[in-house]
Amino acid sequence: MGPTKRKGASTEATMVEDDDDDAFEAPPPKKVKRVKKAAKVQKRSGGGRHAVRPSSEAASAPVARLQSEASILADVLGSTEDEEFGPEFIPTHVMPIPGASSSAKKVPTPEQAEIIRYGATLPKSQLGQVVRIVAGAGSGKTTTLQLLAEQLVKKHDHKILYLVYNKVAQADAEERFRSISANVTCRTMHAAALNYLVSPTSDFVLRPVDDGVVQRKIEETYTDRISDWLTRNFRGQNNDESGRRRKKNNGHDADKAHNARVKLCLFYVFKTLEFWYRSVQSRDKLTQSDFWTYFPAKLRHKNGWNFSHEKFYVNLAGEIWDGMWSGSFPINHDAYLKYAQLGNINIPDYITTVLMDESQDSSACQLDLFVTQRVLGQPHNRKNVFIVGDAAQSIYYFRGARPKELAQIHEKLDPQRPIADFRLTTSFRFGPTVARVANTLLYMKAHSPQAKDFNPYVLRGGSSIPGELVGSDARLPYPHTIIARSRLMLIMRGLEALADHRRRLDNEEEGVPVDLKIAVNGNMGEYIRSLKDAMDIYQLFMKKRPKQEKFRDYDSYEDFKKDVEERELAEYTLIITLVDTYLFELPSVIAKFEEDILNKGYNIYACDVILTTAHQAKGLEYDHVEVCDDFWTLDTQEKKPANPRASFQKASQATHSQHGLEMEFKLNAWGDDLNLWYVAVTRPKKLLKLPPKYWGILEFMDRINSGGGNLSLDEEKELGVEEINALKRLFTKMDPYLQGVFLTVG
Repeated sequence: MGPTKRKGASTEATMVEDDDDDAFEAPPPKKVKRVKKAAKVQKRSGGGRHAVRPSSEAASAPVARLQSEASILADVLGSTEDEEFGPEFIPTHVMPIPGASSSAKKVPTPEQAEIIRYGATLPKSQLGQVVRIVAGAGSGKTTTLQLLAEQLVKKHDHKILYLVYNKVAQADAEERFRSISANVTCRTMHAAALNYLVSPTSDFVLRPVDDGVVQRKIEETYTDRISDWLTRNFRGQNNDESGRRRKKNNGHDADKAHNARVKLCLFYVFKTLEFWYRSVQSRDKLTQSDFWTYFPAKLRHKNGWNFSHEKFYVNLAGEIWDGMWSGSFPINHDAYLKYAQLGNINIPDYITTVLMDESQDSSACQLDLFVTQRVLGQPHNRKNVFIVGDAAQSIYYFRGARPKELAQIHEKLDPQRPIADFRLTTSFRFGPTVARVANTLLYMKAHSPQAKDFNPYVLRGGSSIPGELVGSDARLPYPHTIIARSRLMLIMRGLEALADHRRRLDNEEEGVPVDLKIAVNGNMGEYIRSLKDAMDIYQLFMKKRPKQEKFRDYDSYEDFKKDVEERELAEYTLIITLVDTYLFELPSVIAKFEEDILNKGYNIYACDVILTTAHQAKGLEYDHVEVCDDFWTLDTQEKKPANPRASFQKASQATHSQHGLEMEFKLNAWGDDLNLWYVAVTRPKKLLKLPPKYWGILEFMDRINSGGGNLSLDEEKELGVEEINALKRLFTKMDPYLQGVFLTVG
């Protein structure tokens, strides 16, 4: 087992077992001198029926239940002196370091024990079973897989392929499985595809490259062809005879606009190919129709360029794909994984079991390759497959993650051998207070357009620390962590933290460190690029020429703001906020952030404040957490008819015609906006500070339930009696979730 945090060490960030994505090997905790008396935390006052408050009664019940369950399991599975999964266990360990022992026995929870016992019933003579495990935040899924693997090897001598999301998780897994390493092979999905790939010919040499190399090759190969195609067909406004758009009758500007369109088309070609990579469809399907054309390209042709692209992009994508496997085009990593999925892989017969971690972040291609094909192949080459994930923690939609494929995978399997479903719902990270916040978001997801692809569950707070919740006006004690959706929000919050620190020093408040150490969790280069973009947009604001080519097509700052709004360029929204907030002071503000935060390079294990995005925070936990207000707005809307193909349709999610109008929470049917909320609020162990957006929806619920007047969904039309009654039914069904009980309420 890996090292645990030293007692009394001032460590804010620690690694946990349930989330390995974006994890890293942490250095030993360093003891940091602190002022003993921490800043007083201001509790949020008020709150109605749905306000989340600590409850000693609620806190003691799950702890007592865990104590009795742990004692029973100790008799069955054998107790140890180090019973890590007893009720007092709070996961504070960092990732194992090389040479650290991982052989200490662990006492599983009842949910974990059920999975392990089921695995022990699957001998090598009966392969082809799929086991799907939904694992909530902090529920010890990685330990579950470790204990499961040990049992599979012990009982039936299974040979296991363990699939993880990234290389850091692979290194962690190799250390965890060191005692049974002869039976377990740990790989990322890409590494497994590459290792077992069947090449087109015996002399074919595969040298994978990054996406940028492929994009440059596309530009080198197709620029002239696309330029000619645009010249012949472009039908945008203010065209000259050659089809090139004029701008203020300036030929130079017309050429510039034409070249910008060419670059955009080159990008569309790559994105079309990438879109198809992530599917399960064959090469023939790629060019049969325009279906795989990158959707923004379709919109651009329809709404701005005014000419049909027909099958232009998919045909070029097909040419590139063929060139890759004939040796004339470089092959990127997603390409060889797609090639493997198309039947060009040979996973050895001696591998009998596949354990697939973080499966919620898999694409349809990956799930087909490592799940569907492994259980539906030839009998001699079938495997048992355990897939572990949580649709509520899928936050890589932009990388092709499609949790709906995980939800619907049973539809593609043999109906004579149904999938076996299990859950891990006890979180060892936090107590019932934080669990109620998490369950509020889980309820929203289960009663939204995303319900069709979500297997609902509720979390039980298994920590002996009940936890505490505070409002957006509270100050957190040091050290604490600020989690935001975007880096630019973190830049603003970092600057605000510095300003607040100066005020507190001037007021001679107790518990304030003399030098505030703010650390950035993540890639410093990404922050530097964001600040560089902000300075270029500031140049537009000052009516000067930006340095970067990508901003030079804008005539003014107003032109840029309009384009961001019309094209929904979310990555630049907060840059506009930065400019509009600081105006002429922006250069000095950015310089201060670089000087006092970025250039200091403080370690996240020896600082007062950590700045992290939700993506970077996944896989980490902290004592005290502030969630910023740049996440998805939580709202409600009228519910549409239920989808008959819904994969996990529950009674509580169906449209109830006997009640008339039904309401639901307002989310896109796709995407991961609410999931980012969920990941953020499930990071703290002790103290959680929530933003106005969260309190806003709770206050709206309380007003609905208390019969308050002048209620509206859009701030224009007042809600009618039928709509209010529908909202009351929706909010009333949330009560079991807040108590940590899952019910299918009609």
